[in-house]
Amino acid sequence: MLFRSFFILLVSVLFASCVTYQTFNMDVLMPAKHTVQPEVKSVVLVDNSVPFRGKDVHHINTLGSELSIDTIWLDAFSELTLLALKEELQRRNFFDSVYLHVDPLKKDQRFINRALSWKQVDDLCQQYDAQAVVAVEKYLYGTKIQVERMFDGDLLGYLDAGGAILWRGYNNLSQKVIYRETQKDTISWDVTGGNITQIANGLPAIKGGLGDLAQYLGEQAADYLAPVWETQTRGYYVAGNYHFVQAAEFVNAENWGEAIKLWKYVFDHSQKKVKARAAYNLALAAEILSDYESALYWLKEGMSVYSQLKKTVVVDDRRRMVKYFMYMSKRVNSVEVLKEQIGAIQ
Repeated sequence: MLFRSFFILLVSVLFASCVTYQTFNMDVLMPAKHTVQPEVKSVVLVDNSVPFRGKDVHHINTLGSELSIDTIWLDAFSELTLLALKEELQRRNFFDSVYLHVDPLKKDQRFINRALSWKQVDDLCQQYDAQAVVAVEKYLYGTKIQVERMFDGDLLGYLDAGGAILWRGYNNLSQKVIYRETQKDTISWDVTGGNITQIANGLPAIKGGLGDLAQYLGEQAADYLAPVWETQTRGYYVAGNYHFVQAAEFVNAENWGEAIKLWKYVFDHSQKKVKARAAYNLALAAEILSDYESALYWLKEGMSVYSQLKKTVVVDDRRRMVKYFMYMSKRVNSVEVLKEQIGAIQ
């Protein structure tokens, strides 16, 4: 039985050595771009823009033939944007309530650049029992359709829909503007076909593309106000000696405490790259346990070990360590911002 156990262990070590570094995905809470004071429990979304009218808005280039169209408008652009923003904020569950004021607040082109007055903000907050207002103040958009012939004779067509929105967030409690942001982005579609009809059928209509753009911008605008869970990739060393293999089993069982004991033993009793890899794994464990200062400590220890080795040794490991250190340095700051936005981070 002793030999059998040793044989199984040896096979495990040899198999694991084929994969030195193992990755996995984890969800990380990222802070909003702007901090809203905790007393703001509910917000009202409003349209303070006027319908966009511009020149040279839509461009079509078909096999060298160019055309501009200025008669296609999507006056529901701001409404679609605010609907998407409301849905995304509700999904993130950051505010107690998110309200949408359905009626545009201005229609006169002469007041296109006029922001909300604090009386308007207060009236809206009183109406909805909210503490802040987020407004679309101004927007514009445009499209480009291009059709080209490929080397094999088929046609390639694509549609770019781009736009910009001026946002303002108003805190009625402090009577201060939370943020003023100009959001810009473009979304695209492409299709191949044997003739122009196939290309036209494969691309969305201009209004349809603008509607998708409005929805996309609204979803992305939630980042200004609410933290968001972001899927990121992490990794750790699973091979190099028996302790790494055994620690990997503990990680798979989500027993980080036992894995930490083994990695600390390796760090204290090893040299060179194995010691540095143990430090890297300990930094990962510290991050998983929300101990970000310890994560930085272990990354510094690992970089110190690498500094004693030739620069040509374990180049990939060294780069990975530095990259993780740079990320973790920023992460410490973002966690402090999160504490202001939602409280303690677990």
